[in-house]
Amino acid sequence: MSRGLGGVFFRLALLACAGVAIALPAAAAKEIAPYRVALAVGWGAGAGSDAFRDDLSRSLAQALATGCFTGVAVAGRDSAAEGAELVFDVVLSGVVDETRFDDSIAFALQPGEPAQELRRVTHFEVTVDATLKARASGALVNRKHLVAHVSRRPVYVGEDAQATARAEAIDNIVRDLPRALGCGGAKLARKVRGALDDAGPAAPEPR
Repeated sequence: MSRGLGGVFFRLALLACAGVAIALPAAAAKEIAPYRVALAVGWGAGAGSDAFRDDLSRSLAQALATGCFTGVAVAGRDSAAEGAELVFDVVLSGVVDETRFDDSIAFALQPGEPAQELRRVTHFEVTVDATLKARASGALVNRKHLVAHVSRRPVYVGEDAQATARAEAIDNIVRDLPRALGCGGAKLARKVRGALDDAGPAAPEPR
């Protein structure tokens, strides 16, 4: 086996010395769609904190701008959003933000034992409904529904497990939404072109 591999490498070296180009597999380059997007992140029923919404909006805008579209502006904050060809509407709802205790509540609330903080689990959950449409016609490009849920137990005394769970939920949403859109692939650009060419009525909402 080693002799066979040695012969292969020797022949490749000879070809290289002779100036013969050797094609090697390379990772496919990401394709950034040449369109501007107005990003709107808001609360629906069962709303949570404005801080969570704002943090998600900033993180998602950055992810879309670096790996999906040539221009991303946050609606209501950036005047560039008014001239965007596309609107990406993200509605958050159904927030569950709670702490579950391993001990009884009466025992868990007793002071004097720092290790009690480690015997609790923070659970955070939020439903996300995202829709990408052409601004002019309302033609649908893509729609995604997902539920982000994180359970976090403190790993050291004094850790803010609630803040950590919220941050992890944002990371999950920012990872999953661009993937669902098809960011970085040629298919997304084709779908956008089709939607922008559609002069018909706005796409109907699902029943």
